[in-house]
Amino acid sequence: MEVDVVRVVALARAVCAAAHVEGWLTSPVAASSALQRAVRQLADVLNTSDGQHGVPTIDDLLSFASTIDDDGYRASALADLVPYVDEAQRSRLLAAGHAIHDEYQRCRVFAAVALRASAPQLADILAAVHGFEFSRNRMFGLRVLLPYVAGADRNVVINAAVDAIEENGEFYFASATLEQLAPHLTPAQIDRALAAVGRSVTSETDQSNLLTGFASLRPHAWWGEAVAAAAAIEQQNLRAVTLIGLAQQAPAEHLDAVLAAAHAIGDASTRARALAGVIPHLHEHQRAAAIDAAIDILLTAPVDDSLRGIALSMLLPLLDQDQIAAILDHDARGPRSTGWSLVLAAPYAGPQHLATALAATIAPDRLGDPLTNVPMTLRYEFGKLLEHLPVDQQNAGAVSAISLRGQLGDFAWSDRLRGLAAYLTPPQLDQLLTSMDALEASAAGTAIANLAAHLTPGQLDTALTMIPAIDIEYSRGIALAGIAPFLTDDAHLERLVAAVLDLHDPETLVDTVTAVLPHTSAAQQALLAQTALHAATAIDDPDSRAGALLTLAAADPSRRDAALARAFAAMTTMTDANAQVRMLNRIVPLATAAPQPH
Repeated sequence: MEVDVVRVVALARAVCAAAHVEGWLTSPVAASSALQRAVRQLADVLNTSDGQHGVPTIDDLLSFASTIDDDGYRASALADLVPYVDEAQRSRLLAAGHAIHDEYQRCRVFAAVALRASAPQLADILAAVHGFEFSRNRMFGLRVLLPYVAGADRNVVINAAVDAIEENGEFYFASATLEQLAPHLTPAQIDRALAAVGRSVTSETDQSNLLTGFASLRPHAWWGEAVAAAAAIEQQNLRAVTLIGLAQQAPAEHLDAVLAAAHAIGDASTRARALAGVIPHLHEHQRAAAIDAAIDILLTAPVDDSLRGIALSMLLPLLDQDQIAAILDHDARGPRSTGWSLVLAAPYAGPQHLATALAATIAPDRLGDPLTNVPMTLRYEFGKLLEHLPVDQQNAGAVSAISLRGQLGDFAWSDRLRGLAAYLTPPQLDQLLTSMDALEASAAGTAIANLAAHLTPGQLDTALTMIPAIDIEYSRGIALAGIAPFLTDDAHLERLVAAVLDLHDPETLVDTVTAVLPHTSAAQQALLAQTALHAATAIDDPDSRAGALLTLAAADPSRRDAALARAFAAMTTMTDANAQVRMLNRIVPLATAAPQPH
């Protein structure tokens, strides 16, 4: 009878995974039944099979990378290996790169190798790039190789790149090449390349990038034409962005024209954005009037206009406290207030100005009381205000923020506790812990993890009692990982380890073990790591198995070699090239680290 080996191995993994759930792989051998001991032996056989090839060498990884079918993923894998190969291996790697059919992907390998290439290797690379069919790939190859080329070859590369720019006609590729080549070009070559890039403009976005991206290459007489061209851009937000880009580089005598073009923008919020971006570059005597003009717009534009928000964020560093207070007061009392102005202004506003505006925004509710009238944006960002409030109002602010649970939902609320806990008193934290029982299980772990740094030893004891009752494993793992750094009592650590060993999902177990390992004793580390190694090895899906094993390898040097060997074995059975490259990228630095004692 023919045996389906793949199916047998899959069933063996399933048996070992179930045995892990039942605790058979971690219970004392002396207390184990004959069946439990047999399953232990099966797990050992799986472990031996997965690790039979040993820790992968760079030769192993290079051979594997060279056989990946997809050109792009093969190029990524080969490029990732470049820093780790020796001279002989580099020759093999480069040969594999030359064999890639797609020109762009081939060039990615060339670019990675160029810094370390020998003179003959660099000559071969240059010859290949000069022979590329497509000008965009030629441009890419020539510009990335230029730093490594000297002498007469350098002029050949530069001239070929300028020729490719003229041939190409695609703004994105031609402009990117000119940007990198510009410092190395003669004035005549710059003129040729600029003319070619200009001919490739097909949209107002291209026109904007042409004006702002190459201003430093232009003659002084060009600036009048440039400001006029920017002012003629029809899309007003793009016009604003272009004027800001020109203002950052314009000669002093052309700033008046840039400012006038900004004032001429029709849409008020867009005009404010343009002014806010231009103001820092104006003459000192022009700034006050321009700031006043921008503030006037902010006080009349809808507060929920996104461009107004952008303008305000740009303007705030330029304003004095009275100006900030005027904007905050206006926005807080408006019927369409979102609270976003408070969040943006908090780092710049005086604490009392911020408190006054916040009080107006949440009215008739008061800070320190449950909140019922909080705009949506402020609801989610409330915690960011606390550090900027007067010190005597920070606790009240945190108490009010805690009351937003019903409006945020359990998960979003739990995620924000980290920023609130520092402002709560121990009795308030006691009360908060008591309320955890009512949280959704998916959010409870995050809540405990985010409070852990601020809990007293007694409160940590309470949290440890609550964690095993969380009935979603990944949430329980988050809680255990979050609380571990703050446990110093031996009894607490024993309870922590017991709770970790009670996790049944292998991936959750591995993630949690790697997080708690540094905070446990040597004996506990050995037990946790060995349990995680067994659990990860039993995962049936090779992608998940390799990922879990590599997580463990990075966290536990003493089991690095065993985990790496098994991860490499899993990687070779994957069918997704993208997943293989991701795993290879994780394996390489681990496989090249110093060997660890066992």
